[in-house]
Amino acid sequence: MDVSLFDKLLSPTTKKYVEKLSEYELSSKLLAAGEPYAAAAALPDDIFSPLLRHSLGYTMFFMLGNMTPYDGGKLYPCGGCMLKNGLNNVGMQPEFSFTYTEDTDILEEKVPGARAWADRERNKTKWLDTPHTVGGAGYTHSFINYRRILADGLLGYRKRVNALPECDFKDSMTVLLDGIDCYKFRCIAHLKEVNAPSELIEALEYVPHSSPRNIYEALVAWNFAYYVDGCDDPGGMDRGLLPYWKGENIVDLLREFYRHVDTNFGWSMPLGPHHNGLTVQIIKAIHNIRRPQMQLLVTDDMPPEVWEAACDALATSCGQPALYNWEAYREEMKARTPQVSDDDLLFIAFGGCTETMIEGLSNVGSDDAGVNSALIFDGFFREKLGAYGDFDSFVEDYLKATDEAIADVCHQLQEYRISRGKHRPQPVRTLFIDDCIDSMTEFNAGGARYNWGVINVAGLINVIDSMAAIKRLVFDEKRYTAEEFISLLDARDPEFLALCAACPKHGNDDPEVNAIASRLSERIYSEFENYSCPPDGKYYAVSNQFTTYEWAGECVRATPDGRADGEPLCDSCGAVAGRDKKGPTALLNSVACLNPRKVLGTPITNIRISKKNIHAVLKPLTEAFFKKGGMQLQVTCASKEELLDAVAHPEKYESLVVRIGGFSEYFNALSPTLKQSVIDRTEY
Repeated sequence: MDVSLFDKLLSPTTKKYVEKLSEYELSSKLLAAGEPYAAAAALPDDIFSPLLRHSLGYTMFFMLGNMTPYDGGKLYPCGGCMLKNGLNNVGMQPEFSFTYTEDTDILEEKVPGARAWADRERNKTKWLDTPHTVGGAGYTHSFINYRRILADGLLGYRKRVNALPECDFKDSMTVLLDGIDCYKFRCIAHLKEVNAPSELIEALEYVPHSSPRNIYEALVAWNFAYYVDGCDDPGGMDRGLLPYWKGENIVDLLREFYRHVDTNFGWSMPLGPHHNGLTVQIIKAIHNIRRPQMQLLVTDDMPPEVWEAACDALATSCGQPALYNWEAYREEMKARTPQVSDDDLLFIAFGGCTETMIEGLSNVGSDDAGVNSALIFDGFFREKLGAYGDFDSFVEDYLKATDEAIADVCHQLQEYRISRGKHRPQPVRTLFIDDCIDSMTEFNAGGARYNWGVINVAGLINVIDSMAAIKRLVFDEKRYTAEEFISLLDARDPEFLALCAACPKHGNDDPEVNAIASRLSERIYSEFENYSCPPDGKYYAVSNQFTTYEWAGECVRATPDGRADGEPLCDSCGAVAGRDKKGPTALLNSVACLNPRKVLGTPITNIRISKKNIHAVLKPLTEAFFKKGGMQLQVTCASKEELLDAVAHPEKYESLVVRIGGFSEYFNALSPTLKQSVIDRTEY
């Protein structure tokens, strides 16, 4: 390979490893075939460590991957991320969660025999094999430490790496830093070719290698780092940009950055708990934009202008920001993860959809896996209902069956995480998340300061409503035997279904249903913490079904709550759409009975509030809910009339956004089934 273009940018260390690519047959063939990442990854694993091979893979990709065209804005890179779109017809490229993605057909077509190598590489990792992968199977969103990247600059990172003793880890980070230098060089060269504004070129020549001198340079550096990381979580800007902000109006510049996040289906941005004028501008900039997902940490003294900005944004039907109970998260983190310092608690964040982590300092599986409680219930009640003479025993044995499923998932996750730590390094996260450099330990091998996992619990509301129907119709009133009950359910008998529909439902503050909800949630959510999460953490529950509640229901037969065979499950912790009949306070009181503080990974609650009411009800409703133990609330403001019109005339509603179970999505992008589930929600 001719590296003369980058000759001045590559250290002797990197040049040495680049030259190795031509010494090994498979690597040489892959490189010649236009597979730069695979060429590095295919270096012999008995000579080159996984971290070194994949760091070199990133660098080769930064040197050879397709640059996205400049769009005329004030920030670059822009458009689709190189690490997501890569080269045309590429068979392997880097990826921020699983290290890389692959298409073995493309690899084999280009280089016969490459498929066998790729299969061997994949099989080194012990993947999950469970029907309970609701929302994730070993996935890991994260936040790089944007604050430190801006404060220290890449020159600061280079200095820290150079100070390490000679070792494989030092070589790997040196290679990666050289690759980032090459990427920045290519960005600047492209901007000069297209006569981009000198202000942008000059800013990118200075940052992120040096610390920004003003707010514009800070945003240029932030945007560049976001693309280097593969466009995952953009991070807490009202925390990280504040040292560089002197009160300027940067709403338009923020909106440009948000478009980059939205284009790349990017994720989350925490705000607070120390709110400021920048917080308000950040919220104002999100009007009518789907991403990033803003997660506003609500405090008792949150300024009125922040509440006002939140209401104004929500009224544009963007679904932003979602609201989080700062004090509850702080208290639960201190109680259950005491290793997190008070200073670090200020950087609580919610990666991906809503998974709780510490920004810039943690490696949190999100979502590590899932447990489909409705699927467990489906098999259990159909097989065992007739064996019980009382409801309590029936519930207890269902919970034991759930315990067994949780144990299986957690044990599989332990094996996966251990094997991932050996074979699936994350070079960029190793560089940019504390304390990997200081400990000279790769990110997935335990280098981050804090490590834990979150596991998604799906279908619990369907189980609660089903349990309420069984309790009344089988055990209390004894209208049906178990056999009759199941037979009529599967036959979709109208009279039977009407009786089921008349049974009390979650979302209406019914004491009997609340008691069932409290019992099931306490046991299920607590069970995860009985298992260790390698290398040194625990597993915590999360309920954020986002769009998965549709396909999570496909494998679940008809349930006594009224679902037909294969229909979607409930979208998270609120009521099944339309079943909350007694107002928002009753709905949120019901959610508070689900032991939400046990769901440290975040329990999602969707609510639909009309635009005309949002300014009047959002603050009192949120504060009352949080005082009862609620952790999170996310709001859709689109009316039923708007949604129905959007179904009929989608071309008129290209920017209409709704909240699903954990994130915002363009209404037009949803399946017909998911659209209907949003339409069916009660509007307050």
